Amino acid sequence: MRPARVFATAAVATALVGLTAPAAVASANPHWARPGQTLWISDDRRCDLRQGATAYSGAFGTVRLRPRVHYLATHAKVFWHARGKYRVTIRCGDGTRFFDRVQVGPTRGSHAGEGGGAGGMSDAEFAGGAGLVALAAGGGVMVLRRRSRGAA
Repeated sequence: MRPARVFATAAVATALVGLTAPAAVASANPHWARPGQTLWISDDRRCDLRQGATAYSGAFGTVRLRPRVHYLATHAKVFWHARGKYRVTIRCGDGTRFFDRVQVGPTRGSHAGEGGGAGGMSDAEFAGGAGLVALAAGGGVMVLRRRSRGAA
């Protein structure tokens, strides 16, 4: 198979993975928090800096996002009485809304031996990984077919 064909196949596969990945959402970090902990809330460059934005959640109330270099963000302190799952809503000045979730509860303790992977995988990460595996498998099949044709 010619290098141009391999490159074209890889480009198409990468584009398909990008198109099938879910749309990005607002950002509330960390996704698992303790009462009294400070969260980082960001619009991930979705709102107009001049129009501003606010974030609301039952976990911390309403906060105004402040302009950074190319995005809006702020810190929000989780209420001491907060427990459970909460939706975080970011509302841009033009009325556009984006959502995320945060889980508030007691500390989960140490996850020794997990290498920092205790947070799980997002849908976008899963789709990207699945696309790379499919691309690698397809490339392997093409190489094996090419070898079998050359050996005959």
